[in-house]
Amino acid sequence: MLMKPDRRQFLRIFGIGAAGVLGCGPSDDPGDPAGPSGDFVVPPLDEGELVGGVRVFRLRLQTGTVEWVPGAPTETFGANGDLLGPTLRLVRGEPVRIEVENGLAVTTTLHWHGLQVPARADGGPYQTIAPGARWTSDFDVVQRAMTAWYHPHPMHETARHVYMGLAGMIVVDDPALATELPHTYGVDDLPIIIQDRRLSADGTHPYSPGKTPGMHDMMSGLRGETLLVNGRITPHAVVPRGLVRLRVLNGSNARIYHLGFADDRTFLHVGSDGGLLSAPVETRRVLVAPGERVELLVDFADARPVELRSYSGEVFDSLYTGMMGANLTDALDRGTFPIMTFEPGTDAAPVATAPAAFDPVVREPESEAVRTRPISMAMQMGGFTLNGARMTDLANVPAALDLRIKAGEVEVWSVANTSGVAHPLHVHNRHFQILDIDGQPPPPELAGWKDTTIIRPGRVVRLLVRFEGTPDTERPYLFHCHILEHEDMGMMGRFFLVA
Repeated sequence: MLMKPDRRQFLRIFGIGAAGVLGCGPSDDPGDPAGPSGDFVVPPLDEGELVGGVRVFRLRLQTGTVEWVPGAPTETFGANGDLLGPTLRLVRGEPVRIEVENGLAVTTTLHWHGLQVPARADGGPYQTIAPGARWTSDFDVVQRAMTAWYHPHPMHETARHVYMGLAGMIVVDDPALATELPHTYGVDDLPIIIQDRRLSADGTHPYSPGKTPGMHDMMSGLRGETLLVNGRITPHAVVPRGLVRLRVLNGSNARIYHLGFADDRTFLHVGSDGGLLSAPVETRRVLVAPGERVELLVDFADARPVELRSYSGEVFDSLYTGMMGANLTDALDRGTFPIMTFEPGTDAAPVATAPAAFDPVVREPESEAVRTRPISMAMQMGGFTLNGARMTDLANVPAALDLRIKAGEVEVWSVANTSGVAHPLHVHNRHFQILDIDGQPPPPELAGWKDTTIIRPGRVVRLLVRFEGTPDTERPYLFHCHILEHEDMGMMGRFFLVA
């Protein structure tokens, strides 16, 4: 169960004033929503309001500013505040209503990435919210305990709206799940939303109002040299001594992170997109693509400050090949760079020992699949394609990208990437299992439930997907590359669940 810290304990552990709390939702001390750098901040935890047996959340999308460049405020989007939004805590088995008010001057959407919801509640490009309008998403929380997130998903404008800062984490708890994991939000259970920005001296960026990225950024995906965690530039976090749970979300438009610590310490990879793995995986590195989430256990009992870094250069040649690799000029992706710093404080962590195992992840049998569906990710016609086509219009979708799948059926998706760049494939509404990568079983950290996975250049990854859900012949779900510039250019398809 996710617990909230006492407010004084929260401020003491993190060494911040009330102004350091992100989100600026209703609170005693609204303060500065982000600020440029310095102390690590924790988005406020929103547990909703129980109304007639339904847990109700209210989000207002709005504009704001953050001064990442001293003296030059950057225009931003946020939910219930200037930047990002509150962490929503959902409980498995409960009915939920999320009321979204669009206070922006542009039409947008809000998609629940990783949640299994009816198509009408998905928040993709088919559920738009006009300026000044409200949209309500009603659904039952049916998925296992996990870390998800929310972000805009308007057609052709997803990259811009996310880059402007509109995103937030979702934590799903399961009261029936008994695990001895760190679980006090903001103390030993920390949300880590990693993003990057390319900021000019005047505080603007390529998606600022009136600006548009160039073709190179659209092809490679927009990357920046300023690294943010929860809206702060490479912040410093004071943590308890002992085990701390990091819920890491790659909320960047395009950058892939290869995370590890400066002292090369080992840590435990305990969860992926769809929840806990069968057992902790001891490692020194974890690869996280845009849209993916990982849950890590890090032991800070040695009381030594340590820097979290991305060792991107170690994996560059496997993610970018040929012409794409040669033309990708981003220096960070070819090297190592800091993300944030952790400093153990004086308090002991409540949990001292990591569990040896969790509930087993039951592997789905391939024999239940009714078909194998080939999915190609390629570079054609001056851009990237899915199945040789692009989805550039919500109504007139190419047949190769317009799928009808019977609710409850199981399919194998054989995904082949013949382009020179890694593509993170995301499937709405479903969690899948990786059957194999180039014919080899997935490593333990990829053997759990996923909704987004990296397809590296030249590889074939086979996924087993059980398409459970409510049939709806009018409203589809999406599958797409989660490099948001690629999605906006049409590297996306749709599927309807039918009876």
